[in-house]
Amino acid sequence: MMRRKKNDREVNLLSEYNQKSYRVAAQKEKRRDSVQATYKLVRNVLVIGVVVGVSIYIATMWFFQEVPMKEVNELDNDRIAEIIAEITKPITYDEVAFRMNSEYALLINITNDRTIFAHQADVQTYPASVTKIMTIIIGLENGEMDESVTVNADFEELFLAGAMQSGFTYGEVRTLSEILYAIMLPSGAEATWSLANHVAGSYDAFVDLMNEKAQELGMSDTNFVTATGLHDDDHYTTADDIAILMKYALANPEFREIFTAQTYELETPNSLGSTMHSTLFNVAPQTTFEGGEILGGRTGFTPLAGRCLASLATNGIDEFILITFGADDPDWEQTTHILDALMIYEYFLEEGEDY
Repeated sequence: MMRRKKNDREVNLLSEYNQKSYRVAAQKEKRRDSVQATYKLVRNVLVIGVVVGVSIYIATMWFFQEVPMKEVNELDNDRIAEIIAEITKPITYDEVAFRMNSEYALLINITNDRTIFAHQADVQTYPASVTKIMTIIIGLENGEMDESVTVNADFEELFLAGAMQSGFTYGEVRTLSEILYAIMLPSGAEATWSLANHVAGSYDAFVDLMNEKAQELGMSDTNFVTATGLHDDDHYTTADDIAILMKYALANPEFREIFTAQTYELETPNSLGSTMHSTLFNVAPQTTFEGGEILGGRTGFTPLAGRCLASLATNGIDEFILITFGADDPDWEQTTHILDALMIYEYFLEEGEDY
């Protein structure tokens, strides 16, 4: 996949952030093109003028009975739909004044269901452990939080694959709640396998449930092969599809609680201790930005998927989800996807614009 050529004229915000000058660079970059802001204002004024003009025209024609009422309504609705589509059209990567490491991105205000920013959001790619959002939903919808789950996974295969684990050992019994938090926070692959065997009787049968749910939700560009997100050429999705899944999942209070947790205390310690930490909050340099804060997220990484993140944020009024895939990580800092998220959220939410 071709990477974007660097433009010497642009400032690399991510690099400057690591040099502790991100905030200064971001302020210089954001909205520096005053022409763009002026264009936006003029466009909105023109759109309002068109709406008013069309309304007056329709009312006049109806009053003089030159247009049947049915045709008036159809014309009115069609024109209004066109205008709304133009006003709410997502901003593209070519229109913004920042550079990101991620290959794919999608930002949505889930309070009003408006797509704000999109870049290759409909292009299929590998989701890595962002997959586990679906894994957890299947677990929640097929069990009770206090029921017992026996840890049952192919530990040798997980070790050879380099999969992250959460510290459980074969045969020990945990609650479904502990298993689900182990999947979300430290991204435990052995917890994922155990959930799959517990819910569906086998790993493959559980993946079938994941694909059935994806089809039910309308995730038409998604195919799951694993419940962990470990690489498989046939395991893919899009930012658009993950947004569908995120909106569905966040409507579940138990999922939302798990998704936004920073830590979780086990009832009894496992081999790694008693406290599990979120892979997002544990490595993020910060989770606040000018205009709001990140509330939770699910990270992911494989060499072919790059750094991935599906996150939830708020500006204090509305809630937003951001999905990014394919972030470079040349220095293995494990934060390029998080820095992308901070930058994108701040760019659009800092000045409190009506998104």
